[in-house]
Amino acid sequence: MFLSYSHIFADLILKNSMSALAESMADTFYIEGNKVKQDDSELKLRWGFDALYSNFGYRLVHKKNNHVVLYSVPNNTEGYLFKGVSLDIPIQHSRLDESNMSLYREEIQFEGKAYFLDIARNDLIADFANEGIEPAIVNVAIGIITAAFFVFLVMSVLAIKLIIKPAKSLTQQIEMIKPDALKKRISLESVPQEFIPVVSSLNDALERVEESFSQQKRFIANAAHELRTPLTILLNRLELKFPASMEKDNLILDVHFISRIVEQLLDLSRAQNMEVKRKASVNLNDVTKNVCSHLAPAAIAKKQEFALDVTGDHLLAKADEGELTVVIKNIIENAIKHSPSNAQVKVTLADLILTIEDSGEGIPEHLRSKVFERFWRKNQSDRSGSGLGMAIIKETLSHYDASIRIDTSPQLGGTLFEIKFSQESDHF
Repeated sequence: MFLSYSHIFADLILKNSMSALAESMADTFYIEGNKVKQDDSELKLRWGFDALYSNFGYRLVHKKNNHVVLYSVPNNTEGYLFKGVSLDIPIQHSRLDESNMSLYREEIQFEGKAYFLDIARNDLIADFANEGIEPAIVNVAIGIITAAFFVFLVMSVLAIKLIIKPAKSLTQQIEMIKPDALKKRISLESVPQEFIPVVSSLNDALERVEESFSQQKRFIANAAHELRTPLTILLNRLELKFPASMEKDNLILDVHFISRIVEQLLDLSRAQNMEVKRKASVNLNDVTKNVCSHLAPAAIAKKQEFALDVTGDHLLAKADEGELTVVIKNIIENAIKHSPSNAQVKVTLADLILTIEDSGEGIPEHLRSKVFERFWRKNQSDRSGSGLGMAIIKETLSHYDASIRIDTSPQLGGTLFEIKFSQESDHF
């Protein structure tokens, strides 16, 4: 392919160069004593035709009578190019295939007369030139293509990075938007122009989702609040107006169960709408010791081994003392409740990390993520709990910049709850 292009390129150069040569030579002819002569001051031009007469030459033909009036060398010179070449050749570039010769004819005028200037060139010169420049052309072409490929590769990598970088930032922002952080919005800064309509639409959708979620929370809170009074009245009537019976006892248990759900819904609502003013520095040592002292009798009643291990005297965390007491109480209470008799329950506090572990049957790994879901219970027929307790705990801790996780206790073999508190946080 490169070789064929080199020939085409050479022919194009030949045509243009012969045209330029004809135009420059037209100004060198003049008439003296009825004879056409050429200006000898063009030494380089003259030398070229004299030295290369067998490969390069010209003739000047009178247009009117079609007679040759001037040759580059005498027409009887051995090897002269125009020997046997017809005087009737076309204007512009032509080729004599049988003699491997290229011709160029152009009409010129001087001294008021019209002439044809014919220029001939032996194609062997072009062939020799092509043979000389073809390897160079191939090498240059390979070099250019290789360089262009690497430039294209580098530019492609840079372009991909420029596209992926804002896309990664966008993905990270989207991943941060969770049910407990619906107020977050995707920033339009550094977002490519093409993504702005999509990001704006996402922000609008998040606005609608947040509003819908807020309405849902308000509905649950209002419904739970409105249900408290009727349930209290119903419970009083059951206790005061109906005679003792198994049916009455079951109804009272049902009302207590519903009341407990309503109260926990209100607790969940309060946790979701927790205010900044309720947060202050709390001594974890005191809260943990107080909760354990209140729950120790329940563990003793089940003949369980209950232990408390506290490292440090003043472990302070940012939280509300009353809500934090409820959180710790609920977790320890669950450990005592769901562990069998003669089991071990251990509470450890060190470096703002509170650990509650037991020797019960534990929670399978595939169920651990469900523990914090609302209304989830391992045994749905068990009416001793509403399935909201752990959801309330997680929601409450999220406002304290604290985290909670479930694992298997390496020492006791049962369930392990670990809460990590933050000593200071700009959230508060």
